[in-house]
Amino acid sequence: MDGRIISSLIVVLILFSPGCLSTDESSELDSTDSNIELTVWHSFAAESKEQATFESRIEAFMSSNPGVEVKISAIPYPEADQQFMIAAQGGEAPDIVRLSSDQLGKIGDIRVGGQPLLEDLRLHLTPIERSKFDPRALNAMKYEGDLLGIPASQDCLSLLFNPILFDVAGVDYPNENWTLNDMLLAASTLTSGDVNGLALPVKDAYWWFGFQAGFGGSLFDENGTPTLNSNGSSDSMDWMLDLELEHGVVQTGTNIESMKTQFLSSKTAMIIDGPWNWVTYEAGRIPLQQTLLPIVSDTGERIAPLVTYKGWSVSKQSLNKEWSTKLALFLSSSEVQKEFAIETYTMPTHIDLYDDSDISDNIVISGFLEQLMQGTPAP
Repeated sequence: MDGRIISSLIVVLILFSPGCLSTDESSELDSTDSNIELTVWHSFAAESKEQATFESRIEAFMSSNPGVEVKISAIPYPEADQQFMIAAQGGEAPDIVRLSSDQLGKIGDIRVGGQPLLEDLRLHLTPIERSKFDPRALNAMKYEGDLLGIPASQDCLSLLFNPILFDVAGVDYPNENWTLNDMLLAASTLTSGDVNGLALPVKDAYWWFGFQAGFGGSLFDENGTPTLNSNGSSDSMDWMLDLELEHGVVQTGTNIESMKTQFLSSKTAMIIDGPWNWVTYEAGRIPLQQTLLPIVSDTGERIAPLVTYKGWSVSKQSLNKEWSTKLALFLSSSEVQKEFAIETYTMPTHIDLYDDSDISDNIVISGFLEQLMQGTPAP
């Protein structure tokens, strides 16, 4: 038999032998990969459902990948970028870190020894893998074209209310057809004694961005030039400040923490808040409900809250980039995102979950997803 034919048969037999064409993500380690150790920094709150869910998924990953040990450390979310940059500049960066889309922008320009601090994950993700994510979320994790993180969650503000206080005052519940005038009228009616109709931190930029968009303003124009001097920007700021100064429906000096306290103690009928505090309000026995933020009558535009994204990034200094990417993809997978959504009301970025019946039938998750679609992606 011709030697070339024999060689071809041998190649075919090898290719079709068990395991050679396996696509199982939890593939066994090669002998050279034994005893892989990965370090992961997360920013979930201590003793929270998010932390418990995250830790259970890490255990699942290690069970599926014997020989890979994952060591986890918690860091405060507001300090995640700073702590990572300090560690990276000292050559002690973790393999994987949880960062928000805006934190990626702060890290993107930093270099150590001429090298960026984060791995460009475009080199590690196939087009099919990238196509599974909401394009807006994937784009938010890019910096100057480099994909610096895999989006695992997204969130935004929405209108929450206590139906009991509405019933007592005889006021109709908020709905998606409400205008700002409707909300202000209801808030005025509900403000009585030590109860305010509305609570939000009127001087906090994160809360203001959505109103700015509703009034026709924007952070940047099409060329990336700041447009904070636009009429929409000033009109929206005036409207928010007047909630305290002129209308008296928001308690003077309300900040993020006092807003939560007011709602938990039934001292305010409505708040503008995100899904991250829903579990806290439920634990406080508040029978809260949610609806879309109102429409600005003068512009016909809806209040469009800023949509922010969080995900998993791989350090450029990691000695195990392949396994780090596998873990980052696992923590951002549809399966893990669904568990986070059901257990913690964390909004997913996998597009297949938008139509998942367990997601769409959950009024909290589906309500916030509807609000997300009306939001403004963070620049």
